[in-house]
Amino acid sequence: MSLEAITWALNRAPIPRDRRDASSLAVVLLGLANHADPFGRNAFPAVSTLVRYTRLSERSVQYALRSLEELELIGPSDPEIVAAYVKRSDRRPRGWDLAVHRSEGAVDNSADGVQSLRPANGHGVQTPRYGVQTATSRGASTAPDPSLNRPKNRPSPSAPGGRSAVPAECGGCDARPGDPISARVVWLDEDRTRSTPCPRCAPARSGGAR
Repeated sequence: MSLEAITWALNRAPIPRDRRDASSLAVVLLGLANHADPFGRNAFPAVSTLVRYTRLSERSVQYALRSLEELELIGPSDPEIVAAYVKRSDRRPRGWDLAVHRSEGAVDNSADGVQSLRPANGHGVQTPRYGVQTATSRGASTAPDPSLNRPKNRPSPSAPGGRSAVPAECGGCDARPGDPISARVVWLDEDRTRSTPCPRCAPARSGGAR
């Protein structure tokens, strides 16, 4: 099996797209590439093997091989090489060399409504360009730009100088850092069953005592 030949058959083989048998030619060519060397040469699978690969009839496979040869995408390989592998001449399949030097360029599906993607970011995730779809299929909605989604709930403004609007703990009550004023209390018993608002942190609630 040749990865180079398979890549060529899948992406760059110049099979005319307007042919009715284009899909049959492509799948038969892929079957040949599966048996070629890295240079696309000496592929000699049996016709029955190509029938099994492609799910086509034997006649369709023969037609496809003939058409691929007419398009000069394949040509006969050296029969001596095939003979070196298959000794019996009555069971010797025909060998093919693939024209991997011919190419139609990389396939570009952007005009067919396929969404274009940016290159992967540092986390290996591909993201749509500018946060929107390049093409909208029937019934599909356009993705919103994430930069336009602003949070409705904003944090409390800070006092001048960057200090928090909530005063700091006085240190004489049971308040913990970040506790609101309503939670700052002084316990009246050891069991902590009765409490009163801290007169230093909440003077308004305790009648102004300090």
